[in-house]
Amino acid sequence: MKTLVFYGSPKANSHTRHLLDAMLDELEGEVQIVDCYHMNVAPCKDCGYCLKKKGCSIRDEMIPLYDSIEDCDAVIIATPMHFGIMSAPMYTVFTRLQSYWAGRFIRNDEKEGTRRKYGALLVTAGNRWMNMELLIEGVTRFAFDHMQAECIGTVYAKKTDVLPAADNQEALERARNLAKRLNELCVK
Repeated sequence: MKTLVFYGSPKANSHTRHLLDAMLDELEGEVQIVDCYHMNVAPCKDCGYCLKKKGCSIRDEMIPLYDSIEDCDAVIIATPMHFGIMSAPMYTVFTRLQSYWAGRFIRNDEKEGTRRKYGALLVTAGNRWMNMELLIEGVTRFAFDHMQAECIGTVYAKKTDVLPAADNQEALERARNLAKRLNELCVK
């Protein structure tokens, strides 16, 4: 089993990392962590390249990531909530998934698209408010869809301003259980 993790926190020892580590402790197989915050990836510039050809005209650290997306069995998106969505660098990486959408719906390259996989979403937030999940789940639904990953679950560690994710036993247990479910679905 190959798992690709999109990590969106600017901090190495963050609430998000504690939640992710609980999941990784249970996960089987190979894991590749993509540090979105510290990658050199430019946003999609809507140049139209991917409407005609596979890939992207921008030559940066996103190019080798396309192979990782295509080869993985599972995708984990792990991010703090910033302004109602994932961190801006993670969002920038996800804008470059446009190539997959163009392949499926414009170029009709089903053979060149990514193969079906499973996904999980881990989110940390300093506070809690009504309907806070709407934006982030909507945007990540696009990212999972473009990578052809079925999101099988989401774990939130909310109110990290008063309850650090490392101490949130309920969220940590849910992350471990979500990893076990990915193992069941992806290990062949």
